Amino acid sequence: MLDETPETRSEQRVSTDSNEVELEEFQRVWTELINAALHARSRGGHGHRGAEEITLTQSLLMEAVRGMDGPSVGAVAHIVGVSSPSATRMIQQLERKGMMVRRRSERDERSTVVALTCEGERVLAERRKSMEHKQRQVFDAIRPALRPIVLDVLRDLRSAIDES
Repeated sequence: MLDETPETRSEQRVSTDSNEVELEEFQRVWTELINAALHARSRGGHGHRGAEEITLTQSLLMEAVRGMDGPSVGAVAHIVGVSSPSATRMIQQLERKGMMVRRRSERDERSTVVALTCEGERVLAERRKSMEHKQRQVFDAIRPALRPIVLDVLRDLRSAIDES
């Protein structure tokens, strides 16, 4: 066991204090980032015909359906991270807008499978194009020398979020 001297205890205290200050700054900046993202979404002009008709969660649900072959409501709910009743409600809303269809599974009549309609594909493509435009604007606003660092930080954040 290492002997603790007054100097090493003092260094540990400074390190702990520094970590706390950094944590508080991280929390503040994280909250500002989330608020900025939410604010940017609200500036998008909801209510127009097209991609703005769907929520972020609905678009995630539609993207999940698009990438699967005849998925069940439960499978889509699991991928999106919502409950089956929530997924069912979203799918019903999207059905009313003509963007999705539900039908009984040919493999298991107890199960309901979902698919995008042509209108759903169109709206999803429009939403994706709009998102890519916004991503381009943010990317262009980052100084070129910082872009590799930003990418590393984003990857680290993704890993940290996945692990938490």
